[in-house]
Parts: sequence; C-alpha cells; structure tokens
Amino acid sequence: MSTARAQILMQQNRHDAAEAELRGALSADPDNGEAHTLLAVCLARSGKRGAAHAALDEAVRLQPDWAYPHFVRGHLLSEAGELDEARAAAAEARRLDPTDADAAALLSQIDALEQKWEPALAWADRGLALDAEHAGCANLRAHALTKLRRHDEAAASIETTLRGNPENPTSHANLGWQKLHAGQPRAALDHFREALRLEPGHDWARAGLVEALKARNPVYRLLLGYFLWMSTLSTGVRNGLVLGAWVGFQAANAVTRSNPGLEPWVRPLLWVYIGFVLLTWLGVPVFNLLLRLSPHGRHALDAHQRRGSNVFGAMAAAALGCLAAWALGAGPVWLDAAAMVGVFTLPVAGWMALQGTTRFRPVAVGVAVVAAAGLGELALGLAGGWSSPLLFGGWLWGTVGLVVWINFGGRGRVVER
Repeated sequence: MSTARAQILMQQNRHDAAEAELRGALSADPDNGEAHTLLAVCLARSGKRGAAHAALDEAVRLQPDWAYPHFVRGHLLSEAGELDEARAAAAEARRLDPTDADAAALLSQIDALEQKWEPALAWADRGLALDAEHAGCANLRAHALTKLRRHDEAAASIETTLRGNPENPTSHANLGWQKLHAGQPRAALDHFREALRLEPGHDWARAGLVEALKARNPVYRLLLGYFLWMSTLSTGVRNGLVLGAWVGFQAANAVTRSNPGLEPWVRPLLWVYIGFVLLTWLGVPVFNLLLRLSPHGRHALDAHQRRGSNVFGAMAAAALGCLAAWALGAGPVWLDAAAMVGVFTLPVAGWMALQGTTRFRPVAVGVAVVAAAGLGELALGLAGGWSSPLLFGGWLWGTVGLVVWINFGGRGRVVER
C-alpha cells in the first residue's frame, strides 16, 4: 500500500480504489500527512465532503507548516462555490509557501469565479513570475484578458501556451472561448472539439461546444455576444444596466401617454425592448431545445440542459395546445390558459438555469406555489367561467416576484460538479 500507487489510481479517476489504497497506507502509518491529504481528495470526489475536510484537518494537525493541505482545501471549497473560505485557505497555502505558483493560480481562479478580472490577472501574472511555464496560470491569465476585452493579448497568450503544450485541453477550450468572445463561433468549434478529443469529460469545453453550435444561428450569435459582453461586467454594473433599462422603458411609456404624437416613433422601440428582454430569458432554452432536436447536437447538452429543454418543450407544447383548443372553439378560457402558460415560461426558464446551485430548491418552492395559484384560477374558468381575484393576483404578482428574485438574487453556491 503506497501513496504513489494511490496517485496513479486518482489520475485514472478510480477514486474508490485509491481510497482503499490510502486507507491501507494509513493503517500502516497513521501519521502520514500526505496520505490524509490525498484521502481528502478521494473522499471529496466521492461526495463525502465532511469526511474530506476532516481528513484535511488531520493532515494540518500532523504537518501544520505544510502548504499542500491548505491548497487542497481551497481547491475543494472553490469547487463547492464557498469562495470566501476558499480564498482564506489559498492565502494560507501561499503564506506557508510563497514560491508555489499553484497557490497563485488558485487565488486567480477564485477571483475569476467572482468575476474580479483585474485581480485574477494580477494573481496569474504573479504565478507566472514564479513559474513561467505554469499552464494553469497561463490559461487563467488569458481568460482574464478575454474578459477584460483585451482580445489580441489573450489570443497571443493562449497561442504561446499551446506552442509549449499543444496537448493541453484547457488551453484549447480557452482559445475556443476567446474565439466566441471575438464573434468567431466556427473557429471556436475546432478548439472545443480538440479539447474534448484530448479530454472527453472536459466540462468547460463541452459548455463552449454547446454555445458554438447554437451560435451558428445568427439570432443566437447576437444573443451570445450580449451574454458574453455582460459577463465581462461586474454584478453591480449588470444589475444597474438592467434596472436602468427598465426605468428608461417606464419613462418612455409615460412620455408616449402624455405626448400621443410621439407614439409612432417611440412605441416600436418599446416593442423591440420587450422582444429583446424576452429573448434574453427564453433564448437559451429555445435554442437548447432546437439543439436537443438536432441529430448532430443532442449529445452535446449536459443533463441539466436536457432537463431544462424538456421542461421548456413541455410548457411550449401545453401553451400551443391551449391555443389550438381556443382556435377550435373550445372557449375563451383556453386563450387565457395559453397566455398564462406562455408567461409562466419566463420564471420556469430562469429556475431551470439554477440547476446545480443552492438556489434551485428554494426557487422551486416559489414556482410550485405560484403554479398552483395559476392552475386554481384556470380550473375555476374551466368549471364555469368563474375567476378568483385572489388566485389570479397571486399568480400574476407571484410570477413577477419570481422573475425579480431569479434575476437579482444571484446564482447561489454550486452544489454539483
């Protein structure tokens, strides 16, 4: 039993076998800090986060001046979305070993996850000053440059990294995303496919492949450009832009009411704004559904995207079915049903986008309550054309509240990887 054999098993993603190997090593030498640290990685990969952190605590107790357990803790915490705790662990690793480029890379990664692009770039540069060939720091540097819209520098940085290591899947994925930011989805596809050839389970490359496939459609290409541009802004700036646009919409509406002569000029702009807002909410599930129905694209979607496209497709079919029933003379309540189901796709689409985060379940409760109010209102209509102001008001304002909650409540901590 040895840590060397356990590391080989871990590289093969055989974490259960590696765990058994490490437990054997620890039975022979309970004070082996390296074995405790590697065991923590295996436990985390098996979903045993509490046990993983307990193993790291033991490694730190045995070797308090060793940076590696703190680095591993920071990495596991960043994967779980606990970024403040991750930053503290990474900072402690760097304090214990200021020459370790891995710790600088982890701090850069944490800043990138918080969309703090200037600090992320600074930490990547510090890491490269320690190790000029550190692929992680080089890729993080290029990623930060892309988000800072310094595209030429980003492309040059990634291409330099690839010349040194052409088999690095993350570098290919990074270049793919840089091409997407530059509006070149076809070129991006080549790099995402190469990244997935080198590492079939590379999540970042798979996500980029999905976006590049959808971006072959010119409408989605424009929408993706907007999303990528917004991703370069801080959360506060993004929220400010969204709120500012809504205030401007309300002001323009007020102007047209007080100056009817301006309506032919202003009203089309308001409809364009409404259409754009709907596209930002529904564009992703619509194009995911189209990709799901494509024989060449269906396998690119992950489980969350497939589930979201299924839910959206079911709601779209329900709305169209209600509209068809109304058109065939079933009664005006079916037109109301089509409108209510169509409107309710907005919060449902936002809710499905939260899959894999801690916010998914709380929002699910809100969606269920509001949906129950809407179904109750429709049931009354089908029973005899009655309406309940309480139920309808609950559905209407609940839908608005869900949209605001989803849009401004953040994504929440990641709970799945």
